[in-house]
Order: sequence, then C-alpha cells, then structure tokens
Amino acid sequence: MKQTLPILLTLLLWPAAPALRAQDIDETVLPRQTEIFIELGRTINSRTARAGDKFFGTVTVPVTYEDRIVIPQGSYILGKVVKAKRSGRITGKSQLQVVADTVILPSGLTRKLVTVLTSADGLAGGREIGEQGEIEKEGSQTGEVAGGAGKGAVGLGTIGVLTGSASRAAQFAAAGAAAGALLSLFKRGEDVVLAKGSTITVLLEESVGFEKPQPPQGRLLGKDDKSEKEKDPDPDDPR
Repeated sequence: MKQTLPILLTLLLWPAAPALRAQDIDETVLPRQTEIFIELGRTINSRTARAGDKFFGTVTVPVTYEDRIVIPQGSYILGKVVKAKRSGRITGKSQLQVVADTVILPSGLTRKLVTVLTSADGLAGGREIGEQGEIEKEGSQTGEVAGGAGKGAVGLGTIGVLTGSASRAAQFAAAGAAAGALLSLFKRGEDVVLAKGSTITVLLEESVGFEKPQPPQGRLLGKDDKSEKEKDPDPDDPR
C-alpha cells in the first residue's frame, strides 16, 4: 500500500495532455491552388495606377471545399496594386500587377489571403501574364511609326500633286512621311486596363483557415410561445 500511494498521487497530479486547439477541429482549411473568381468594383489602369493603390471586388462563384460552401458568392475581396508602369514612347512594355489580399464573408469573418493573378477578362493582342501575376503589354511603336509615315506621305504628297509639279509632289511626300513618323513617336503604347465589372481569377498561394458552418440552432421561445406541457396540459394529471 505504501508503494502504490506515491504512484497514485503522481498520476493524479500529472498535468493533463494539452487540449486540441479549437481551430484544429472547428476550422475548414482551403488548400493552396484554390481558385477564386472576382468581379472588379473599379477600373485599374497601368497609366494612372500606383503601387499600393487599393481595389475591391466581389466573389462571383462560391468557393467550396469537401462539398461545403466556404466563401459564398457576394463575399467582398480587397486587394492592392503591386506594380504599375506605362509603356515607353518608342519601345518598352506597360505593366500591371495586382493581388487580392483580404476576403470578408457575409458573416463579417475576415481572412488574409496570399494570391497570384492567373487570368483576366479581355487579355489579348500581346498581353501576357507572368509567373508572379504581372500583366504586360508590348509597347513597340514600330507599326504606328510606319503607319504615321504612310499617312503623312499620302497627305502632303497629294498637296504636291495639286501644285502640278512631280518634284514638288515627291518633296511634299517625303516631308509628310517624316512628319507622320515623328508624330507617331510621341504616342505611347497601349496601357493595361482591368475594367470595372470585368472578372479576374486568382490562385491561393498559401492555405487559409475558415470556421466550419455551424448547424442551425433551434428557434428560441418567444414571449407568446409556450412549452409543450404548457400548451396541452394533461387533464388526468393530478397536478
């Protein structure tokens, strides 16, 4: 008995095993590579945007996990501009990089996100999305310079023809070509524009935890509600 008493005391005083954290059993975790479709609430233009500018949008398609809606349609998404660059006048690319970094559910539950842009509406004609989600648009002015030179040559060449002199026509055409090409050089390339109402797709780069949906609770009794016993008293009940 004397030998077993210390053992019993040790077991009784031994600290209980750490309880599982609530989030281990009460949260759903959206894994990496989960897609989120977002409708933009404002226009983002590489010409006017600056790094750090904020934007917002809403989730257009519910995000599900294990047959359960985790991010409902209409949830708010907040994001920011990471990079914005105008195209050069002769060469260079316009660039725009945005990230979605916060989601707000209709319940008010808010979570930080780490995402990368993978697609956007209307990206065609030389626009590409890089590995970091940056959108680039070729800014070469070669085609526009040639077009401007051609228009200038035709315009002033016509004036030369009207003067009745072939040599003057050639001189006017040459001058027009030079002027048209020069004017084209002062034009910048196209900007990258994500229009309000357009849809972008982002991919989670890190998993994020969300509370599991709670089962519906029973309706609370109001002032005019009565329990079953109060509603239908048993006439044979001696009470």
